[in-house]
Amino acid sequence: MNGLDSHAEVMGEQSLNQLLCGSGSTERAAALQFSFKSIHLDLSKQRLSSETLPLLAQWLKSCGFEEKRRALFAGEAVNRSENRAAQHMAARWPSGLAPPKGMEPAVDLCLAQRDLLARLVGQVHSGAWTGITGQAFTDVVNIGVGGSDLGPKLVSEALGDIGGQRYVRVHYVSTMDGSQLLPLMGTLNPATTLVVLASKSFTTADTQFNMRTALAWLCDGLGVSEQSVLQRQVLGVSARPEKMAQFGIPEQRRLVFPESVGGRFSLWSAIGVGVALELGVEVFNELLAGAHEVDHHFLEAPLTSNLPVLLGTVGAWNSQYLGIPSHVVLPYDGRLKSLAPYLQQLEMESNGKSLNEHGLPVAHATCPILWGDIGPNAQHAFYQLLHQGSHTVSADFIAVAQRGVSVPWAVAKCLEDQQALTLANCLAQSQLFALGDAAIPETLKDQIFSGYRGNHPNTVILLETLTPASLGALLAIYEHKVFVQSVLWGLNPFDQPGVELGKKLASSLYETLVKPEPQLN
Repeated sequence: MNGLDSHAEVMGEQSLNQLLCGSGSTERAAALQFSFKSIHLDLSKQRLSSETLPLLAQWLKSCGFEEKRRALFAGEAVNRSENRAAQHMAARWPSGLAPPKGMEPAVDLCLAQRDLLARLVGQVHSGAWTGITGQAFTDVVNIGVGGSDLGPKLVSEALGDIGGQRYVRVHYVSTMDGSQLLPLMGTLNPATTLVVLASKSFTTADTQFNMRTALAWLCDGLGVSEQSVLQRQVLGVSARPEKMAQFGIPEQRRLVFPESVGGRFSLWSAIGVGVALELGVEVFNELLAGAHEVDHHFLEAPLTSNLPVLLGTVGAWNSQYLGIPSHVVLPYDGRLKSLAPYLQQLEMESNGKSLNEHGLPVAHATCPILWGDIGPNAQHAFYQLLHQGSHTVSADFIAVAQRGVSVPWAVAKCLEDQQALTLANCLAQSQLFALGDAAIPETLKDQIFSGYRGNHPNTVILLETLTPASLGALLAIYEHKVFVQSVLWGLNPFDQPGVELGKKLASSLYETLVKPEPQLN
């Protein structure tokens, strides 16, 4: 396709050592550096030549990318199987800026709900909205799963030390076995705890059962009825307001987002209320603004310098043409410890498919297995296999250049040294992934056991600082990467039929397990 098959044969015969250290390597490395705002992308350790990116752009164009991107932003029914749009960009569209034609209704709804979110959050922070006993809320339990949990939790962890205050403590509960909820019930005060029930469908069993337990705890601890708790200490977030009404949540405590916003793309909608409750509405708005800037970059930048396009096409090149089935995400910043699980859902639930958007089998590889951990921890866990095992992987190394914190000078100097050490490890490991034994300096060759395989293509993503805006931009880049790859592979990334059957089987088995034993006469 577009010469990529023959080009892949040529590139397959060249090692990354040759590409990085051979003739013209300096010029090649410089040509593979890209930036958007404070995010820098280094593709020099990918198996790419000067011909590859133009060929990948040509492949993308041949798949009708530009028309499909236009349809995405115009609110057309790009989710064919469910006959609806995919309008997560509407949830972060700023007021006062006209959206693309076709996106207006979704933007209007999201802006109205963002205003309501701000009012509700302000009432919590000011103490105007209190629990049943009249005490201000100190803790929030966010009950959700998948997109209603992973995104807000990631942002909470990543931005918790940006310098602002934490207005309340937010605890994220997702596991259906109650193991996350149980210790909270032993430590939190029911009188000062607000429960957020976040579920797009408002029928997910995981969240419903956790909510049932949480309500029982609140009712028991406060000595009141379930209806009283629902009236005063529960906030609902869903695309189904009628389901929230049936559940008993009053209208003024319901936040809504459009059906056209998929769960794993919903962080920017009212699903992000936990972020605003904990870190403030201003932080939440900055997160949205950073993502929105990437929307414009994705629409306007040339394909060969467009960060989501580059990540998407190079990732598809690795998976489909170089035959690499596994992709590891390695953030070298502890604040991003939940990034890999977030991206697992985003990418594998979107493009983990072998049937195209018309329901026909595809004849090529699609989404790789995505996994990962914090890089410094991973170095002491699975790097042994990556460096000297028999598997080839591709990788994203993600680092933050600077970290400013308000601490005494002596502590700040120690932290600065730790930050430098972390960045050095990130860059060294990226080099070793690519070069293998060739990365061993002459001075260490007699002291280091060889056998480093190398040839793991990898990308280094460097954020100058970790802020709400830069985090929003990073996550939006990955969102649009998913769309790019779906176009290349002919998939619908906005449905997830593969998760439904297991749930239905579990429901019937649950009924069997809880059915009373027949009494013997």
